Amino acid sequence: MKWMHLILAMLPMLILYGCKIDPPLHLRRLVEAEVAVDMNFEVDMMWQIDWHTEWNFDWKTEVWGPLEYDDPASIRMHTYTLGADGERRAHTVNNFAGMEGTVSVFVGTHDLLFHNNDSEVLLFRADEDLSPIHAYTRVISSGLKGSIPVQTTSQKEQAKTKDSVTDMENEPVTFQPDELFRLFDPAHYVSDNLADYDYIDGRYVLRIEGELTPGTFIYLIQVRLLNNLGRVTGSVGGGALTGVADGVNLETGVTHDNRVSVPFDVYLNQEADPDLLGARVMTFGIPACNPYDSLSVKAAPQTPHYLVLNVTFATGHYKNVRVDITDLFRDLPTGGVITLELDVNDFPPEEIDPPVDEGGGFNPVIGEWNEQVGTTTIIN
Repeated sequence: MKWMHLILAMLPMLILYGCKIDPPLHLRRLVEAEVAVDMNFEVDMMWQIDWHTEWNFDWKTEVWGPLEYDDPASIRMHTYTLGADGERRAHTVNNFAGMEGTVSVFVGTHDLLFHNNDSEVLLFRADEDLSPIHAYTRVISSGLKGSIPVQTTSQKEQAKTKDSVTDMENEPVTFQPDELFRLFDPAHYVSDNLADYDYIDGRYVLRIEGELTPGTFIYLIQVRLLNNLGRVTGSVGGGALTGVADGVNLETGVTHDNRVSVPFDVYLNQEADPDLLGARVMTFGIPACNPYDSLSVKAAPQTPHYLVLNVTFATGHYKNVRVDITDLFRDLPTGGVITLELDVNDFPPEEIDPPVDEGGGFNPVIGEWNEQVGTTTIIN
């Protein structure tokens, strides 16, 4: 199934297929149900409808992995039973492979939470058993400077004082999150009246309507190098995106207000276009907002976002470039394509020995993060 035809420009449905109900529900008080998640809907409106036309980088999927979202491999269902006062009284969890499985639900009112649980990177936590669940990822280091095994010449010659260290340099560095999908259906009443159910193919069907939406967002970054003349050969250290949320509340969809930096790999497809760098990064998005609510996004704190990019040259030297992409990032709260133009004449390489490639891991060599000016431009 093509992902761009997978999720949700319209309302999908979770369908609870009850087993043969005999005696009636009001005598059993317990509904054993098969849960099937229908995800055959367009995702374009949830991500970026014109991303295909804006993305020019020749991405090698077989080498660098998929660009788009993929189908969840498994789903976790949380059922919070509510008392007469509306307070939560119990919490049960069901897991099922694929998009369907069998669960037992008591007649009554429940908060229902669904999310995929097929990631080794995503972590889930709740302060207490009945509290909202949060998704997040592990911290790699205490900050970008703490992730640097090599210092640039300017760093060695101009050691920064503690007072001059910026908030951006102190942001924790975390793993990129994997794809996360979530649906919260509060105060849903499971009725004991058969009239409230559809009868389909000999089974009573309880329909729950809602949006199963991405909770992590894909950003495709492409950087056009002007006046390159074959000087830039790639990126040893990759890049990082700063100022993003470190997690999300699965019930409300509101991102955390804690800011982190997320590293990513940067690629150069020499055969297709030697002057274009490309990258894919997944994040929880803008801190302290609901990314699907434009008013919430507008009211979110004005967190700066920087693209921190390491470029390597044919000479074996490198340069660390920092570009302010705050406006572009905030204009795409649910992900999309960010296109930049950088003039290579604006960032000459550091005159030091090239960094040693230690075979993987986050090695951005960010250092002083000299912000480039001159003819550097950003394209919407």
